[in-house]
Amino acid sequence: MNYLICTIKSIFNWTLEIVFPQECLGCDKKGEIICLNCILKIKRAERETESNIIACFDYRESIIKKAIWNLKYHGRFAIGKILGELLYENLLEDISEIRMYTEGSPILVIPAPLFKTRQKERGYNQAEIIASSFCNSKKEIFELKNNIVVKQKNTEQQAKLTNKNKRLKNTQGAFKVINTEDVKGRTIIVIDDVTTTGGTILEIIKVLKKSGAKKVIGFAVAH
Repeated sequence: MNYLICTIKSIFNWTLEIVFPQECLGCDKKGEIICLNCILKIKRAERETESNIIACFDYRESIIKKAIWNLKYHGRFAIGKILGELLYENLLEDISEIRMYTEGSPILVIPAPLFKTRQKERGYNQAEIIASSFCNSKKEIFELKNNIVVKQKNTEQQAKLTNKNKRLKNTQGAFKVINTEDVKGRTIIVIDDVTTTGGTILEIIKVLKKSGAKKVIGFAVAH
């Protein structure tokens, strides 16, 4: 992560929120990014996801779409913190089931990586911000690692591809594991902001399993 760019963007956004107080993305209530009332109204994801991927919210919900857009393209890192917390709180039951496979070890949490040039341009990885907040919700049961999987191919953005087969083909061979010893025998959660066909997460799951991971599950904020 380009921490200098992140720091500059964080200071800039913090300054903006002092001069122009933040408003809820759902109802424009001042002083909150997403108010509790709007959080309670967000629809859970009901559309079927691929096997081994669990999505939290419906991406068609305008508040979720706004939240992810503002995090992804406008550097509003506080939104990523909220999304990470919501991901944890809404998937507690699934996390409890996953813990049965860990044999007392922490669950390894890996954010979906960006290609190096794209991350340099953006200055940060939104999945990493979400994953960090997710882990901070219960530090003792998670171990966050962002240096295990890298994206080795600069693929076309998944959102620009409308065909499922093209999306799946787009991510083939895009990721590799560089620290295999950290993966062997581990139970892992891969975190991303959005999953559609599941191409990105499924490809990461595949390379982690090939590297000896015991169990790998994908978590996404929205689908």
